[in-house]
Amino acid sequence: MSKTTRTPKKVPVSIHDFKKFTTPKSLALSPDGRLLAYTRSWTDEKQNKSFANLHVLDLMTGQSRQWTSGEHTDRGPCWSRDGRKLSFFRNEKGEDRIYCFDRDGGVPNLLWKGRGSLAGMEWAQDDTTLVVKFRKADPDKEAEQAIAEGKTPESKAPVARRITRLFYRLDGVGFFPEDRYHLYKLDIKSKSWTQLTKGPADDSAFAISADGNVLAYVGNSHRDPDQHPYDNDICFINLKSGRRSVLDGPQGEKLSLSFSPDGKWLVYLGHHNKKDAWGVEPIHPWRVDLRTGRIKNLTPDYDRQAGELSLADIGFEFESYDVKWSRDSKFMYYVVSDRGDSAIVKTPVGGGTPEKFWRTAGIVGLFDLKNNKMAVLHADYKSIGDFHVCDDITRKGATFRRVLSHNREYLNSAAFAKVQEYWVSSTDKTRVHTLMFTPADFSPRKKYPAIIYVHGGPRAQYARVFFHEMHALAAQGYVVVLPNPRGSQGYGKKHAEAIVGAWGTKDWEDVEAVADWLDSQKFVQKNRVAICGGSYGGYMTNWALGHSRRFRCGITDRSVVDLKAFAGSSDIGYLDHLEFGGYYWANPEGYSKMSPLTYAHKIKDPLLIVHSENDLRCAIEQAEQLFVALKVRGRTAEFLRFPEESHGLSRGGRPDRRVVRMEAYHDWFKRYLKK
Repeated sequence: MSKTTRTPKKVPVSIHDFKKFTTPKSLALSPDGRLLAYTRSWTDEKQNKSFANLHVLDLMTGQSRQWTSGEHTDRGPCWSRDGRKLSFFRNEKGEDRIYCFDRDGGVPNLLWKGRGSLAGMEWAQDDTTLVVKFRKADPDKEAEQAIAEGKTPESKAPVARRITRLFYRLDGVGFFPEDRYHLYKLDIKSKSWTQLTKGPADDSAFAISADGNVLAYVGNSHRDPDQHPYDNDICFINLKSGRRSVLDGPQGEKLSLSFSPDGKWLVYLGHHNKKDAWGVEPIHPWRVDLRTGRIKNLTPDYDRQAGELSLADIGFEFESYDVKWSRDSKFMYYVVSDRGDSAIVKTPVGGGTPEKFWRTAGIVGLFDLKNNKMAVLHADYKSIGDFHVCDDITRKGATFRRVLSHNREYLNSAAFAKVQEYWVSSTDKTRVHTLMFTPADFSPRKKYPAIIYVHGGPRAQYARVFFHEMHALAAQGYVVVLPNPRGSQGYGKKHAEAIVGAWGTKDWEDVEAVADWLDSQKFVQKNRVAICGGSYGGYMTNWALGHSRRFRCGITDRSVVDLKAFAGSSDIGYLDHLEFGGYYWANPEGYSKMSPLTYAHKIKDPLLIVHSENDLRCAIEQAEQLFVALKVRGRTAEFLRFPEESHGLSRGGRPDRRVVRMEAYHDWFKRYLKK
């Protein structure tokens, strides 16, 4: 008699599961398309830290080798043009460093080190020169002495900070040094380090021509670049002669640069609306004819945003604005966000409607294209970062094959939520794309409490991607609903701009419509619907509870409460006038009307306020104002503060704090939604 093999029982998703994930962070194909270099992150639970090491996958043999190890965060792998060298960044002992491997691995050579921040590099044609983007740290004699003695300098605050710039800090980064990001040339043989650019503004995107002789970069020429962040030009430096020039073309947002292999074209992703600071204006590919200087929008009628604008908590680092070329320079490839997916599209050099090349549902975190071979880092509901490869993009009916999976053992053992999609009817005949996570053992004949979870941005989208936090909530017996209301990206410009100068109007109508739809579902317990969200999602949570008694309770996380205060306390708040109809002193009634604090006296349902003390995007004073406004009125409210953490706690904070945050969510919903 044959024995029956029992299928192992799957385990419910736990709050702690994210610590098991290993997540690809960056990728780079070798010029011949054979080797795929990538970094992969992992969590050390004892140290409460995450690290990342460098790996190389041979696409011919299928073998992946780990090239670095240890408690480092390696990043930014970059192949030399002949494919014989692989450089990468590492922060070590208080310095940023550039290391370099030979093609076969071995021990990496240290090419350069210095106090500051490295943010990008590219090899010139002769493979003896690297162009690097770098920002120097402020002088610190004690730190420099510690480094000289082989020690890691202590991290401590200065005696004082004298601020003269409007844009002087950034969430997740902290206070800027006096220097800005500029471009440097590193000679590999002599180790000489030459500064190529300077000025009061950061240099952003850059690229080197196919022949290795010309450097193009995006620079801001305005005397006050902080208030004019889109006064950007494309500048050129001949790396041999030193000759400099500036493209005579429209200024505006320019997020990437890419030379065609034949040297005739330069393409950038961007727009020319200098008054768009909140991501409404569509990002399109623009082609520069390097012979004539003429500029052309290649997809003027395409109503989608280039770039990966999806939200997830699986640790991806999106390089969403890259443009890659086919070997014959006839087509370019880039990512667009489209109705809950991100796709790689193909656009001819002459322009026209983009054709979807990578059509698989889910999101594209990263991709690269070399020698007509394309590698894609992809995630969907059932995967947390898999590599797929197309061996020849020119082949008719070209297909992809999965070459490496991450976290497969975990994915095969966990009992995940079921995910369904709906289009909910709202006002003005708007249809709101909505995702719903239900418990793994969901039955439509049972009844469940429900949570509407509003995303941040607002110019972002929920997507068809693995979302650990939502699975963990569903595992507790909740139906979790994720809407993309007006203001979201991925659904065209009209959808994205519907709330400009009118937060709390069309977006709230859409959230209400989703709540109405939930109430009509037989599997949802009557009067047991909660609302929560982070950042703009926290704004909408505050707004909803101040305008309706339909929600049993709420959780507002890293939220906006008072738009007037936000304009001064946020790292980017000085640009709010472009979104909210002018500066607050010129439009006080408008700011007050759109601020949830104005309606805080109407909030009567239990509210948990979650905020990070080092949040520079939505300062903690926003949460403090709301907490006091509720407590002095005797409302049920609690305030959970996280020291040291930034706006991105839920996605990249210290592991123990991420756990405590999710435990607080579960406890709050258990107290006020289930009971």
